[in-house]
Amino acid sequence: KYKPSERKVDLYDIGDGLTLVNIVTKNEAGKTKAVHTYIGYEGDGFVCVAHSEGLDQPGVIYSYSSHVRMLNANLPYLLDCFWSNVKQ
Repeated sequence: KYKPSERKVDLYDIGDGLTLVNIVTKNEAGKTKAVHTYIGYEGDGFVCVAHSEGLDQPGVIYSYSSHVRMLNANLPYLLDCFWSNVKQ
């Protein structure tokens, strides 16, 4: 049985010293409740570039693999969000 707010972290190397991190929070039944996505640069901290919440609500259809594909398809936009929020 899952504990409330159990979390899973997935890391993806997206090149140029950048890492994309998904933090997946699950509810007591083990269903994905929220996903927060961060991008970090060579250990200089992370910026939240996307988040989805309420994924465990009735009627919500959610697939983590589709979420990852969506992030990949929108990576240029997410990188713009990241670079606009870090010191350069």
